[in-house]
Parts: sequence; structure tokens; C-alpha cells
Amino acid sequence: MEKKIYLAGGMMSKGEQMQRAAEAADVRALGYEIYNPMENKDINDKKNAKQEGLAERIVKQDSEAIYESDILVIEPQSFALGTITELGQVKGRKDLAKEILEISKDASKSNEDVLFEVLELAGKIVEQQVYPHYQDIRRFEGVTESEDRRSLGINQYVYGVCLDLTDGKGFYEWDEILEELEKVRDSE
Repeated sequence: MEKKIYLAGGMMSKGEQMQRAAEAADVRALGYEIYNPMENKDINDKKNAKQEGLAERIVKQDSEAIYESDILVIEPQSFALGTITELGQVKGRKDLAKEILEISKDASKSNEDVLFEVLELAGKIVEQQVYPHYQDIRRFEGVTESEDRRSLGINQYVYGVCLDLTDGKGFYEWDEILEELEKVRDSE
């Protein structure tokens, strides 16, 4: 399989670790190459990782994995600050790519080789799929509140970013993500 998946979400509690491990197993069962930051012991083995320059190594290694991925599966829980930052990073890259693509429509531009490289990079960023999900038991269809516009605690800016990155879908349920990944796999 050619597509690479970046799996993002909280990983500080035992429950989060178990959820990330289960998600990674589900995605690997579909045949995908996956980067799960929790599995990167160089930066996330909190007992044994070299502490000097740790923050810089985390940003470098996780950002490189984000850049190299084709698909992001992300659970932006409000307490998972690193994950929220990753979501913003992806949004910023996509916005930049859209701007570059818009600028490239100017036929008066020269230096075709440079333009080709910029367009190729921007095209990859825009095509990067993002599947946010939010596994919170308080997400249910209520009488006076509905779906993700409720008081359970989803920050509306974060939800707005998820809406933007998914062309209005917002959050996926886990089984929907697996179905989408199967479709992507089967189309190759």
C-alpha cells in the first residue's frame, strides 16, 4: 500500500494509549503504513527518552511524519494540546497550499521548473485526507442540542477547523473512517 497514515490523538492516559493502540491495529489490518507518535520511543518513552532537546525532536519527528502522510486520522480532544496543535498545523499547510495554487493560475509566471515543484508540493498537501473523530460518550442526539453543536466541550474553533478540513463533514465515527480507508485502499 502506498498511502501513509498519521494517527493523532491523546496518549497520556492509559485509556488514550489503549484507544490509540486499537486504532493503529484497525488501520494496519487494512494494510496501511502508519505513524503512531505513541510508538516512537525516541520521543515518547517518557521514562527513557533523552530529555535534552526533547521538545524539538518531538516537533521535528512528528511534523515530518505529518508532511509525509497522505491521510490523517485525528481525535482533537480539548485536553490533547499536541493533537490540537497538529490539527492547526495541518489547517495552516492546507491554507498555504490553496494560496500557492491560486497564485499559480497567473499565466505570466516564469521559471516553470520552480512552479512545477511548488504545485506538486501544494497538490499533495491539499489532497491529504483528514478524518477527525471524537470518541466522547456525551456525543448523542439530544432533545435541545444536536450532534457536535452541544455543550459537551468541543471548542467551536477546533470544530470549525475540522469542518473546513473535511469539506463540512466535521467528525467521523470510527467505523466510517475504516470504511473510507477501505475505499481508498481498494481504489489503488
